[in-house]
Amino acid sequence: MSSMILEIFDIDLLMREPFITSQQTISQRSGQEIHLAHEGCIGKGEVLPLPLWSKVTDLETKDELKEIQSNLEGFLMNAQSFSNEVQAGMTSAIWGQKAALLGEPLWSVLGGTSDQVLVNALIGGGNEEEFRNSLEKALNDGYRTIKVKMGFPEDQRRLKIVSEYVTSEIKIRLDANCSWTLREAVEITRQAEKLFRDQLEYVEDPVSTIEQLHQVRAELPIPVATDALTPDAESIKQVISMGLVNAIILKPLLLGGIDSVVALSKVARTAGISSVISSTFDGPVGLTSWCHLASAIGPNTTHGLGTAALIDDKRMRPLIPRNGVIQLSS
Repeated sequence: MSSMILEIFDIDLLMREPFITSQQTISQRSGQEIHLAHEGCIGKGEVLPLPLWSKVTDLETKDELKEIQSNLEGFLMNAQSFSNEVQAGMTSAIWGQKAALLGEPLWSVLGGTSDQVLVNALIGGGNEEEFRNSLEKALNDGYRTIKVKMGFPEDQRRLKIVSEYVTSEIKIRLDANCSWTLREAVEITRQAEKLFRDQLEYVEDPVSTIEQLHQVRAELPIPVATDALTPDAESIKQVISMGLVNAIILKPLLLGGIDSVVALSKVARTAGISSVISSTFDGPVGLTSWCHLASAIGPNTTHGLGTAALIDDKRMRPLIPRNGVIQLSS
């Protein structure tokens, strides 16, 4: 590592339109892009803390990166002492540099066999007209799986609108962002079951605690996934061992990056649970890394990485899905 050079660049990425969830409205992503150079080969990483999710700010991650810049060996010796966001960016750069040195695409270096990633459309909040327009656009763009953000006062109305648009071959994912009460989770999910039947792939984070998740599973034998409810490796392993989930959502930025996610996906696979790699509204460097990672660990899984069109940056264009598929360059 002593002959490697780390460069740090501040980045501010604007969303084309604010993205609305039940928890927040996201209009900009700020942080750092990093380049790790060695023997003429460069690996890139990205560090974009996500408000309300990350425990660090972009100013704090910049300080961490400056510390690493002055002592790259120290990072390798003690990576766990840095934030997950910085670990994620650094491990992407290290793996990317290795792939560049080998002259192979990252998905191949990670053991993958496919240069494509299946992704779902992401439908956020907004008024009814905006919601309908988003649904119509997603279906016209050829997506076969639709993920709908829930947790709004009009959730039951949103389900009815979705049922008006989707045909029988479209899969539905609902994401409540831990916002439903136990009663709401049961009532709204029952409505979703009636409307979509086998099309309902899973309900994500229907309630706010693991104890409540137990109760939901007792009331309704529905497929469940967790994301915000399991924000770290320990809680992810807990719900897997308890048999509470059918799928686990893995956000590489928040979990420490490639190595951590690969390890967690192996734990999930052993238990017969799907791993869905999900974006944190990443920029071009981060999203590229997570797409290669998703291709390697789950080539037949539909992932939550179809967010390129949300960011106003021309480098996102190659990552915009076509018919629900992202084609990775070599």
